Formats: sequence, structure tokens, C-alpha cells
Amino acid sequence: MGQRPALAVLDILRDEGVDRIFGNPGTTELPFLAALAQAEDAPAYVLGVHEGSVVAMADGYARATRRPAFVSLHIAAGLANGLIGLLNARRSRTPLVVTAGQQDRRHLQQDPMLSGDLIGLAASAVKATYDIQHARDLPLALRRAFALAQRPPAGPVFLSIPMDLLQEDTELEVPPRTPAPPLGPAPGIERAAVLLGSAARPAIVAGDGVAREDALGALVRTAETCGAVVHHQPMADALDFPTTHPLYAGMLPPRHDAVRAALAPYDTVLIAGAHAFTPHHYTPGPALPPGLTVLQLDSDPDEIGRNFPAETGLVGALAPSLHRLADLLRDRVPEHTAKARILRAGEHHATERERAESAARAAYSPAPLAPWAAAHAVASGLPRDAVVVEEAITVGLLLRRHVRLERPGSYTHTVGGGLGWGIGAAVGRSLAEPDRPVVAVLGDGCTLFGLQGLWSAARQNTPVLFVVMNNGVYRTLQDTYKAMGVEGTCPGTELGPLDFTQAARFFGVEAVRAESADHLRELVAGASDLTGPLLVDVPLRE
Repeated sequence: MGQRPALAVLDILRDEGVDRIFGNPGTTELPFLAALAQAEDAPAYVLGVHEGSVVAMADGYARATRRPAFVSLHIAAGLANGLIGLLNARRSRTPLVVTAGQQDRRHLQQDPMLSGDLIGLAASAVKATYDIQHARDLPLALRRAFALAQRPPAGPVFLSIPMDLLQEDTELEVPPRTPAPPLGPAPGIERAAVLLGSAARPAIVAGDGVAREDALGALVRTAETCGAVVHHQPMADALDFPTTHPLYAGMLPPRHDAVRAALAPYDTVLIAGAHAFTPHHYTPGPALPPGLTVLQLDSDPDEIGRNFPAETGLVGALAPSLHRLADLLRDRVPEHTAKARILRAGEHHATERERAESAARAAYSPAPLAPWAAAHAVASGLPRDAVVVEEAITVGLLLRRHVRLERPGSYTHTVGGGLGWGIGAAVGRSLAEPDRPVVAVLGDGCTLFGLQGLWSAARQNTPVLFVVMNNGVYRTLQDTYKAMGVEGTCPGTELGPLDFTQAARFFGVEAVRAESADHLRELVAGASDLTGPLLVDVPLRE
């Protein structure tokens, strides 16, 4: 039996596993809201008071649930406000299905208020767009959107739906869902095993595809079988390898010269699920040192050889491919060789970690805190099963050196770089995993960009600990300005004194100021006992 257009949309959402709709509605969404109100088992509507927060919440939710989240935006203005989140989602490969209501087609040629070129606005920020002009096309396009959002490389897909189309008096057939066949192990694993197994100094770069495809355990097994040192990809969005593991060598810096130097000691590297070493600051020369044998594994065929040549390119699902590689390596690398490599790496990395931790502990003081002391206090206070949502820019780099995380899904960042993501992403993460403490570590500039997300945190009563690193400046810009060799103060980078406890209370969120590094560590340790959101304002010094 057919369904009216708006009801057909709800039918597909339920069938695709959507249990929450993230949105900020306007007049063009009223037909959809009317259908939502009439349906008995409709998804819950999660309201955000700014579209940037709406998309960020959906981003955090999708990453935790491992399925596409659904976003409803309002016409051209709402879509424009949400673009920053869509750019982040595309860079981070977060599967989202995003709709915006277009103005009524019967007067669209008259340039009515709030109308605009929705497809043109969205096109550069999403994987694909659908401009729905006929009700009969809506169900099929929506099915395609959910499939495409998940297909490697995952990302947001956008649909423009005119307001009057949802009100049409027509019956639509809803096509059944077609499950996508799972990818298997990559062909050519045998060749990769020969190259990696014969390496004298093997290394692995763990990309964010490892976390997205739940392949962390498989990567650990591969690394241990050959004793390969493991680096996170530059500005990793997730926990792709346990930071407690003796083979863990830290994150590669986001500059080609630094990546080249970090990988110079190795003769062979396996790059698994990493997006082409996207740099932040330009430096001349390639990312990889000369003479390095490169093996590249990814579920997205476009990644193979994209920015650097590979001796062997492997396309397949990461987890089964890595398990197969580990099986083959067991016959090629003697167990005593692998264990000796693990022991040497563990001793070296433990010495480096202890040096960094000693320096951070020595900097403990009353507020304002040294940035490295604040980062260490957060890392050492984290509850065992915590999720870290990090958008702290400079302090975030320090935090990565100190966190000791093992459980998949324990670290979330966005390589997209669009500020204001962290608060909303933490709310979405908490909605998806209410039994895990969520600690959002935020820069003050990032917090200002996404402050409206605190409204949703209060209304949803999500037990998130928001830790705001408050130095009153755009520190990363000032540091880069100095590195450029320019004398004087960089204009436009001073935020001045900010009291985030007042901002939090305005939105209905309890707040406290950290009085010392020990106090900050205690507050973070208490994240698992929260029954609602709490913001911690952390004053920082140079």
C-alpha cells in the first residue's frame, strides 16, 4: 500500500534505523513536522538552536552508532548555517543524510523570501545532491542517499525537498531496503605479506579507516605479528591504535617535512585506511622519504596512490584484510624477532612518555595553568571507559601525547577544521552512548563558535563534561605567526578575558572554574558520576 510523501519519508527513516532527527525547523519543514506529530512510532526530534550545532550533534551520533544520522535543515539560510558541519563531516567521512525544505514550487520563480539555490550551496560540502522535483522520485532518491552516505568514502548526502511536494495528494510506493554486500579481504595480500615480512625496520600508519571499520583489533594483531612500530595518521579523528601499546609511536605531525623525518628510520611502511597524509602547513618536498617501500590498504579505491606511489595497493575491507595479513606474516616473521622488536619499541616509547609526563607533572600549579599541565591533568583524570571529544587545537596536540586509551571509539576529533563542532558532537555522542562518560576538551575559540550547542546539552540533559581551555587568544595563529618569522603581535587574535561559567549558566548548564591542575584532574575523574552537563572553565597561561 502506498504512502503520502511525508509519511513515505518517515517509513524509510524507520527502515534505515533512524531513531533521532536532528534539526532546526522553519515553515518549509512544517509538512514533515505534521507527519512526525501524527506518527505513533516516529523518531525523536532533537532540536538545536543553530544549524551548526545540529549538524555537529548528528556527526557525533553517527560516529557512535556507526550508521547514517538524519538531519533536517531549513531552506537556504539554515543550509548555509549548517555548511561548516557538512564540510567537517565530509572531511571526517561521517555518514549523514541531510534534507532542507525548499520554497513552494508554485511561486519559486518569483524569488520568494528565504529561497535560494540549495543544490549550489550544498554541492561543494557533500558527496552528492538530489534536487527533488517530483514526489514519485523522493522514495528512491532517499534510499540512494542512505546507501551512498555509507559507501566508501562515507560522507554527507543532501536532498532539496520543496514544501508543497510533501503535501501532494498522492500515494507513493516505498522501495524495500537493499542491504549492501560486505567487502571482503583485499586481493594481493600475499604480495604485501612478502614485503612486510621481509622488512628489517617495518612500520604502520594507522588511518581513521581503521576506527570507522572497527579494525583496531585486526591492526594490533598485524603489528604484533611482525613487530611493526605504529603511528597514527596526521590529526587522526579517532583511536586507530591503542595508545597504551608498546608499539605505539604517537601521531605523525601534519607537515610533509615532519612526516618524512618520522618515517625515515623505517624501510617498509603499511599505510592502512589513511587519507593521503593531508598536510596543514605547507613544507616543500614529498611526505615520504626516498627508498621507503610503501604498502597501502584502503576500502576506497581512489585513495590508492592518490598522493604518493605505493609498491602494492590493496583495496578491500580493512578488518578481514589485516587479519589475513597477520595470518600470512606469522609464517614469515619468527616469533622471537617480533617479540624483540616489541620489547625494544616499548622501552623506547616508555622512556619518552615518562619524560613528557615528568615535565607536565612538574608544571602543576594553581590556576592559571600551563597548557601541558592542563592536558596532563585531563588525560590522567579520564575515567577508564570515557569518550574524549577533542576540539582544542593547541592543547589538543598536547593531550594526544598523554591520553592512555584502548577501547575503540574512545577518541573523537574532526580533521575538517571547521570550528564549533566539539560541543554539538559531544552532545550527539552522549545521546548515542549514554552509559559512557563523555569529556569534551575544547579551545575557547572553538567554544565560542559552537556555544549554542550548550542549549541542546541542557534540554537533552546529556551528562557531558565540557572542559574549556581558556587562554583568551587564538593561540595556534599566534604560534604560526611567530614561526613565520614576523615580528610583533598578530592582529585579530586577542579574545580578551572570557568567563565561560556565565555563558554556560545562561544556557542552563552548571559550571565551575578549575582552581588548580589537581582540581581539574578531580573534576575529570568525576565525569562518570554526572547526571547532567557540567562545564569547567580552565584558565591557561603562556
